[in-house]
Parts: sequence; structure tokens; C-alpha cells
Amino acid sequence: MSGNLKLKTLNLTNFATFQDQVIQFGDHFNAIVGETGSGKSLILDALQLILGQRAEKKIIRKNCEFSCVEAVFTTSDQEIKDYFYELGHPFEEEIVIKRIIHKSGSSKAFLNYHQCPVSMLAKAGKRFIDLVGQFENQKLFSEKYQLSLLDNFANNNNLIDSFNTGYEKYLEQTQQLEQLKQQESQTHQRLDYLNFQLEELEKLSPELSEEIQLKEKKDKFLELESNKKLLAEINYYFEGGDSFPGLQSVLGKLEKALGQARVLNSDIIEKFQTARDDLFEINFLLNKDLDFELSEDELTEIVDRLDLYTKLQRKYNTDTSGLIEQMNSFQSEKESLENIESNLLKLEKDVEASLKSLHVVASKLHEKRVEASKRLSKLLTKAVRELKMDGASFDISLSIGELSSTGISKISLNAEINPGEGYHRVKDIASGGELSRILLALRQVLSSRDSVSIFLFDEIDTGMGGETAFHIGKSLSKVSEHSQVIAITHLPQIATFCDKLLEVKKKVKQDKGESRTVSQVNEITGEEIKTHVNEMTPLLD
Repeated sequence: MSGNLKLKTLNLTNFATFQDQVIQFGDHFNAIVGETGSGKSLILDALQLILGQRAEKKIIRKNCEFSCVEAVFTTSDQEIKDYFYELGHPFEEEIVIKRIIHKSGSSKAFLNYHQCPVSMLAKAGKRFIDLVGQFENQKLFSEKYQLSLLDNFANNNNLIDSFNTGYEKYLEQTQQLEQLKQQESQTHQRLDYLNFQLEELEKLSPELSEEIQLKEKKDKFLELESNKKLLAEINYYFEGGDSFPGLQSVLGKLEKALGQARVLNSDIIEKFQTARDDLFEINFLLNKDLDFELSEDELTEIVDRLDLYTKLQRKYNTDTSGLIEQMNSFQSEKESLENIESNLLKLEKDVEASLKSLHVVASKLHEKRVEASKRLSKLLTKAVRELKMDGASFDISLSIGELSSTGISKISLNAEINPGEGYHRVKDIASGGELSRILLALRQVLSSRDSVSIFLFDEIDTGMGGETAFHIGKSLSKVSEHSQVIAITHLPQIATFCDKLLEVKKKVKQDKGESRTVSQVNEITGEEIKTHVNEMTPLLD
């Protein structure tokens, strides 16, 4: 993937002293030069915005409502295309990143013409673009960064992916184990609570059909007295009393009279008997439905159960269906807690197995790192000496430490800056200028292996000159053989190695009667570079 992503153009609109500027970049070594204050560092500021840096409204050109920075990158690499596709921002040939900063202080970021979070730009930027500057040199002190450089050199990507996958699984399992242990310590108290709640719910054993039947029985009992009076009155009409013979007696007499009436045919007698039987059946059914009785004990039991339904429904703020669900939920949780000990033992075995597997991968990774560290030490020593650190030697040593997110390797980047003075950690003995050259040497060695395609060098030549600067320029040229290099420099010895020279100048123009400063970029390529660098030497600071 290395070297397959290139910055094609950078468009600056109302950006500080840049009014409307389009900057074209070459595929290899681009040097940015100019007088102090000309605006060359603004180009790097603009690129950092593209890489997700926080936007500040002070960069908006005076009297303008907004500022816009747009970068266009080109690539045909399928892996890079797949990466942006997975981000949800696919492209065909060009990657377009835009930042817009408004006068109000708000800003927006766009990736391939769709709005995106700034954090996404930062994530993609770290993957493909590296900034090497006076402050970035400090990251060389980080053991994690040193290990990442070594892994890139050793081509440990597959092992790193395998380790990271296993480590994430291990962390997830240990987190689950810790949570389970905490649950176990609270298990007895929780089980007591669940048993109490279940005892209360199981005593009721709620059923929707039972609740309905209980309410119906209660309602019938409350109607019992009125039903008794009504039934007595109905039976009085059917059976009669002291002053009333009753319907049964009357119908009996009527039947006898009809039987004696010889003029009537048998059909009439039959219809009468049917009507009489229907009336008697009505009387029977009325007695059956209305003669409903409950004892006081039965009524008490019904009321008590209905009260328990109401009490629990209020307690759990639900209906009977909800009570059933709650009871089942408590029962399920109880069973789970009762099984927690067996689950804990199983998870402890899983963690132990994951840790063992992780150590196997970490050990293989450590072995490859140790082997690669010897080769990298030699190449780094050679590259640094070419940058005029005569006699300097490097020794990248590794030891085995505790398992961490980077494996079991503990790394120490040691150097002997002055022959015979012994090896010490780089962060303890190297000056700022030496750190810049060490990092540049590392980049030179790793540029053909790294996933980074674009290197931004911010005044890496600070405090240098003469032959040292010449060798830094030569080294930047070597890095650009595999990757695109964009470097801000003060020195013609470095600029002379570039494939494209971007000279930044500022002019004062009249705008509506007001003097305004405008920065402009002059692009120089080919044979004109050396001529122009020689002519510009007095202007370079």
C-alpha cells in the first residue's frame, strides 16, 4: 500500500493570508520555501485541518464570512478503496476532503462529498499520512511508537492482527469474569430477595382466568339478596300462596277443563301441554340461575384472593399478565444465580485458555521483533551516519515483560552518540536536532515497508546547515522514492533535492482602498529548481 496515495491539490479560500489559492503537488519530493511570515507554515496548518485538527475561526481571512480548505488525493490501490468503503465514504479515483470554518466558530467536515465527523478524518489521516516536526519528534520517546516502527520493519502485520484479536477477546472475557465475581459476592443477598418475592407471587399463583371468575362470583354474591326476593316473587306466581292459587294450580284446572271440552280436538290439548311445560321449564331455569348461594367463608376467601391480586398489581405497577411475567422473570434470574458458580468456573477456564493462546502469539511476535531489531539497528546506524551523525551507533534491545496491549516485548531504543561513551536511551541523550535526524533516518529505512504514503516534514532542518543539511535533503529524496514527501525548509541544500519547489511569497494589494496582504505560491519544477534555489538563497532564512 505504501506510496499509493498522493496529495494532488490543496485549495485554500479565505485562509489567513491566502485569498484564493490552488496548490499542485508532485508525486515525490515537494519542498516549500519562503521568507519568514510569507505563509509557508499556513500550508501545513491547512493540511493539519484536513487531518482532523481542531478548527479555529481566527484563520478566517479578515472581512470574510468563512474559510474553506479542500484537499484532493489520488490512488488506484484497491486496499485503500476498500478502507474508505468500510468507512462509508467510497470513491472511484479521487479522495476529496473539505473543511469549512464559519465566522460564528462552527465548522463542518466532508469526506468524498458527504459530511463526516472530524474524528474520522483524524483516523484516516493517521493511517496514511505522517507528520514529522519539531514537536512530533517527542513521540520517538514512546515505547509503543518504537514497537510500531519495529513491527512495520519486520512486517508483523498478520501477527499483530492475530494478537489484537486475541487480546480484545481476552479483555472481554476478563471483564465478564470480574462482573461475574462481583455478582457472586451479591448472590446470596439477591437470592434471599428473589425467594421472598417468589414466595409471595407463588402464593397467589396468578391466573387471568381465575381473577375473572373470582370477580364474577363476588358480583353474584353481592346480588344474592335482591335475587332471593325476585325468586320468591316468581315462585309465588308459579306456586301460589294463601290468597293466590298460583299458576301451577290454575293451569291444572285449565287442563282439566280443556279435557272435558269434547268439541276441542287433540291438537289443542297438545299445544296447551307444550306451553305449560315451557312455563314450568322457565320456572326451573330461573330457580337454577337465581338461586346462587355462597357461604361467608367462601366469600371471605374470594375477597382475600382478590385483595392479594390488587396488592401485588399495585406493588409491581402492572396487571395480572404482568404479574405472571414478573414471576417468570424472577424464577429465571433465580435459576441463573443458582448456576453462577458453574458459569464462573467455566469462564475462568476460558480466560486461562485465551491467556495461554495469547502468550503463544506474543512469544512468536517477540521472537520476530528480536530478530528484526538487530537488522534495524544496523540499518538505522548506517542511515544516521549518512546524516552526519558520525560515529553514532544504535542498539534496539528487547526484553520480556508483562503482557500488555503491545504483547510481552519491552523495547529500548539505545544510542551511542559519541564513540566510547557507551549506550544510553535516546530520550536521555539526544538533542532536538539529533532526534529529527534519527526520526528521518527511521523514515528512510521504513518508507518502503510502511502503510504511510505521505510524509509531512515541518522544518526538520532547524538548527542545521552546511553538509548536514545536504545529507538531510538527500535522505528526504530517498524517502520520496517510495512515498510522497512535503517538507517546509529554510535551507537551499535541502530544497535542491526536491522534484517540485513551492515558493511562497506575500504581496500587498489594494482592496477597496485598503491595503491587504495576500500570500501566493509559485510552482517550480525540472531544471529550473536549482537555478531558482540559487537565486533565492539570500531570501531563505
